Amino acid sequence: MNSQREKLAAKASWMGIIINAALAFLKLVISFITGSMAILADGIDTTTDIITSILTLIASKISSKPADESHPFGHERAETIVTKVLSLVIIYAGFQVLTGSIQSIINHNFLIYRPYLVLWISLISIVTKYFLYKYKFSVGNKIRSSSLVADALNMRNDILTSLSVLIGIIFYLTLNIMWVDPLVAIIVSVFIFRVGIKMFLETSDEFMGSSKELGEIYYNTLEAVEKIGKAYNPHKIRVRKAGYVYFVELHIEVDEEMTIKEANEIASQVERELKKINPYIKDVIIHVEPLGNIEEEEFGFDKNSIKRIFDK
Repeated sequence: MNSQREKLAAKASWMGIIINAALAFLKLVISFITGSMAILADGIDTTTDIITSILTLIASKISSKPADESHPFGHERAETIVTKVLSLVIIYAGFQVLTGSIQSIINHNFLIYRPYLVLWISLISIVTKYFLYKYKFSVGNKIRSSSLVADALNMRNDILTSLSVLIGIIFYLTLNIMWVDPLVAIIVSVFIFRVGIKMFLETSDEFMGSSKELGEIYYNTLEAVEKIGKAYNPHKIRVRKAGYVYFVELHIEVDEEMTIKEANEIASQVERELKKINPYIKDVIIHVEPLGNIEEEEFGFDKNSIKRIFDK
C-alpha cells in the first residue's frame, strides 16, 4: 500500500509543480509588463503553490518509510509537520501581498499597461487551477494524505483568487475604476491568510491528539468489538491520527473464567476485525479485563460517550 501511495502522491505533486511553475512565471512576467498589483499577488500565491507541492512530495516520501528503532510509530506524522510548515509559508505570502497592496493605494499607483494580458492569464489560471484542485483532492482522499488534501484546498482557493483578479480587471476595463486592482490584491491576501490559518489550526489539533473528525474510527472500533461474540463493553477507547494512519487503544471485558490464551485470542480477533474494517488503522493495543470490572480509569471513550459526542 505504501509503494502505490507514494507513487500517486509523487505524480500529483510533480503535476502541481510543473503546471504552477508555468503559471507563476507567466503571472510574474505579466505583472512586470502591466504593473498590476492583483496579478502580482496572484503570481506570488502561485509561487507558494510550487513550494507546497515540493514539500508535499518530500512529506509523502518520508511518511511512506516503515517504522524503525528511532521511529517505532512510523514516519507518517511527517505529513502533519509539512502541512504546518505550509501554513506558515502561506500566511507569510498573504502578509507580503497585503502590505504591497496597501502601499500601492497610499501611493496612488493604479495605472495598468496592456490590461488584456491580465484578463487572459486570469482565465487560463481559473481553468488550470480547477483541474489541479479536482485531481489533487481526489488523489489526497484516496490515499488519506492530509498534506495533499491541504494542497488541493489551496488550489481551490486559488480559483477564487484568479476569479477576483478577473472581475477586477473587467471593472477596470469597462468602468474605468482605477483603484480596483490593489483592492482585489487586498482581497486575495485575505483568501491566502484564511487558508494558512485554517491549515495551522487543523494540524495543531492533530499534534494535540484532538478527537475531532475521528468519529468514523471510534465507530469502527465499536463495530469490530460487536462482531466478536465474546468481547464486551469496549471502553477507554482512544484514537491518535498520525498523517494518514490511526493508532487505536481500548479496553474490553471477557468472561473471567477464560484462560489467558483464550482472552488473548479474543483480543487478537478484535484487532484483526478492526484492521479489516479500516485498513488505515496501523496498530491496535487492547487491554483485557474480567466481565463486570469496575475501577478508576483515565479518560477514554465508551459507547455512550461516542454517541453523545459524534452524533451531534
